[in-house]
Amino acid sequence: MFTLLPLAAAFVLVVIRCSCLFALMPLFGLPAVPARVRGAAAVAVSVAAFLGAGAPSFAAWDHADRIVVAALSEALLGLTAGLAARLALDAAAAAGSAIAMAMGLSLAATYDPIHGSDSPAVSQVLLLLALGLAVAGGIHREAVAWLCRSLVEMPPGSPVSLGDLAARVVGQAAGSIALAIRMAFPVLAAVTFGHMSLGLLNRTMPQLGLSNLGFAVALLAGVAALYLVAPSAARMASEAAHLALAGH
Repeated sequence: MFTLLPLAAAFVLVVIRCSCLFALMPLFGLPAVPARVRGAAAVAVSVAAFLGAGAPSFAAWDHADRIVVAALSEALLGLTAGLAARLALDAAAAAGSAIAMAMGLSLAATYDPIHGSDSPAVSQVLLLLALGLAVAGGIHREAVAWLCRSLVEMPPGSPVSLGDLAARVVGQAAGSIALAIRMAFPVLAAVTFGHMSLGLLNRTMPQLGLSNLGFAVALLAGVAALYLVAPSAARMASEAAHLALAGH
């Protein structure tokens, strides 16, 4: 009986790591996914990953302090990996919010099923496109592959460097901000050039009375640029999410 306790403790730690990963993953962590379904999926994946890693054991199962520290470490590992992928896709939502503000559509907010709150329609379009491409590219398989690799490289109960985890989170957040700027820049530039062109025409021929067309010009320029840029922007966010898990 006592020989099974180290294996049972290690399996519980694996479930904690997988559950925290699924809690923030772009697909498994959606508010629309019931908690019971997410928990059942985490247990099923944990069983496969635990057996695939050779059923590692946790020798310090009889020390309460070490069990608590190990559980916290496993939770941080899972949350960090899930947050890395989540931030990459949230860059698409941030870019969409900036685009909607430039186009004058920031007040047209609807319910966002991914974040569970209201957000501009442009933001939801980019985020859903990015999520669809990520799922089509196998972001869920990449998450399971990360779990298996992490169990081989860092068995349950392995020491975790908080400094390294914090540096990864900060680096991923900074990269997501840069990615959002890259995705939004073409549309923002098109809207800006539209306003500049309208201003020059109004300055050159004030008798035309073009000053009231500012919203229409911003909307047309933004929609045209978004039509051309949206697929590439969503693909960039999807690839960033895959790279976040592959290199984490």
